[in-house]
This record gives sequence, C-alpha cells and structure tokens, in this order.
Amino acid sequence: MGDGESRPLVARRLRDGQWHGVDTVAAVLLALAFGASETRSGGWGAGAVAAVVWLPVAVRRRWSVPVLYTVLAGATFAMAFTGWEESWVPVGAALYTVAAREPRRRSATALGCSLGAVAAAMALVPRPVPASEVAWGVVFASLMMTLPWLVGTALREQRSYAELAARQAVTDERLRIARELHDVVAHHLTVIAVRAEVARAVASTNPHEAERTLALVGTAGRTALTEMRRMLGVLRSPGDGAELGSAPGLADLPALADRAGPRVALSVDPDPPLPPGVELAVYRIVQEALTNVVRHAGSADCRVNLSRIGPEAVEIEVVNDAPSRLPSLRPGGGHGLIGMRERAAMCGGTLSAGPLATGGFRVHARLPFGSRTAQ
Repeated sequence: MGDGESRPLVARRLRDGQWHGVDTVAAVLLALAFGASETRSGGWGAGAVAAVVWLPVAVRRRWSVPVLYTVLAGATFAMAFTGWEESWVPVGAALYTVAAREPRRRSATALGCSLGAVAAAMALVPRPVPASEVAWGVVFASLMMTLPWLVGTALREQRSYAELAARQAVTDERLRIARELHDVVAHHLTVIAVRAEVARAVASTNPHEAERTLALVGTAGRTALTEMRRMLGVLRSPGDGAELGSAPGLADLPALADRAGPRVALSVDPDPPLPPGVELAVYRIVQEALTNVVRHAGSADCRVNLSRIGPEAVEIEVVNDAPSRLPSLRPGGGHGLIGMRERAAMCGGTLSAGPLATGGFRVHARLPFGSRTAQ
C-alpha cells in the first residue's frame, strides 16, 4: 500500500474537540463578515441580528436540533423585520448537520418546519414586496435549505451503509473462522477419538493393530497442530493471500485418505489444475465427508471420486458402505453438512447429501472453476 493510500485524509484526523474549535472559529468569522456587510446596508441593528444568527452554529455538532430551531427563529425574525435574505444561509448549515446526524423522520420534520418558516417570514415582511421578489426570496430560501439537507441526508445514508457493510464483514469473518476451525479441528479430533477407542478395544487381542492405530492418532495430532498454526498465521495477517497459498489442495488428498481411519479408495482426476480456492474447497469437502464417515460409520469402507465435468467444473463424490460394527465414538453433529454446502456455494456450486438404500451414505458436490470463480 502506498503512502498516499495509507495516510488518512486531514478531515479524518481531527477529533471531536478539534471539530468544535473549527466550528467556533468559522461561526465567529461568518458572524463578523455578515454582520459587517449588513451594517453597511441596513444599520447597526440589522448587523447585530445578522451576527447573532450565525453564532449558534458554533455548537451545531453538540446540539444539532436545538441549534437549528434557534437559528431558524433568528433567521425568520431577521427576514421579517429587516428583509435580510441571507439569513437562510446559517439555517442551511444547521439543517445539514441535522440531516447528517439525526434519524430520517426527525430530519424530515426539521426540513418541513424550516420551509414553513420561509412562508411565515415572507408573510410578515412589513414593506410591500413585488410578487417577483417574493417568488425569488422563496426559491432562494428553499434552495439554501433543501440542498444542504439533501447533502446531509446522503452523508447519513452513506455512513449507515458503511456501518452495515462493516458489521457484515465482521459476521462473514466470524463465519469463515468458525468454518476453518470446524474443518481443521473437528476432523482430526474425530479421527483421534475414534481411533483411540479402536486401539483400546483391540489392545489386548491384537497389539499390532493397536500400535498401527495409535500411530494414526499421533499423525492426526501433528497434522492438526500444523494446520492450526497455518490458520493462526492467516488470521494474524489477513488479506495477503496466505490462506490460498499455503492451504491444502488436491496433492494432499492421498495423505488425508491414508490417515482418515477407514479404508478409502481414492480416485482423482486433477487435469487441468484447479484454482487455489476451488482446490481448498474440494479438500475441505472431502475432509468433512471423511470426518462424518469416521464419526457415524466407524471403519466402514469409503470411496472418494474426483472427476471433471466438461472444461470448467469438477465433481466430488464420497460414498461409504453401511456402518461397521467396530467400536466408534459418535458425538452429535449438524454443522458439517452446513459447512460443506457453504463451501460449495462460495464456489458457485451445489452439494447434496443423503443415505443410500444399501445403508451407506453419499455426498455429491459439483463446483465450477471457470474464469469467474477462479479469482
């Protein structure tokens, strides 16, 4: 990021207290300028009224609505008894603040009251005024109020949208972290728990099988630590592409199948190579599907097929046989299928899952990897 992009604008550097100081200085200067101008054309009384109308603008950020109605009353008085048309300019400044800071209904009420004050002031002008001058005065006053109000309203809507987008980004990031934690931790802990139960069950009758199973437990534990370190590294430096660059992909599927626990027949057609994001989605979907096999079907045989569908799509199929009779740990679940569907949807694909008539279970996903999804 360049220096010009990382450095905030001057307006964003000012604190609230500094903005109050800017408002105070601006209000005093404008009061002196308009007061002096009106004094030359209308006398000291008119100049004093012009100056006083501007002074409340100094605290418009603290009490936006009271300041508006105070300035509006002063401007109405100035217009009705001195004919000072520029009295509506400070009303516009106050209306901008109300529109930018207050809720929509309160802001609209303030605009309506301000426009009503214009009609009242024109009706109270003591000297005869030509109709053309009255019309011009109404148009000028309406513009001095409506335009700042529209700008303030647009600013408020922009801020509301930015806050909503920021909250949505936080929610999306929390879901991403939860999905990664579930995929990384749940799979390996499920394998560890199930294989530990198997090792305990066969330790006295088949020490060799128990030793092999405990080796799988150790491998799963080390892999879980490695993936947790990778994920923490991504979270510490988000947005730099580390997730896709170091994330597991098709090349890691054989190792995943070997240490899953059940016998897995793996068939992968990786040509052409998939985009990194799609490879990660494929790996995580297969990983979660194998986790569900270990959790719900013990060491039942399982088949994983990965194949192309045309030039821009890949199909994943994970099918397991009926649940085995070996001891297994079967904790409650529910988030696994949701996470797989979310990953498929993120790639613009679809996923279906359900039991088979033979007693097994099938997970099927189709992920496109064309130019739109490869980014």
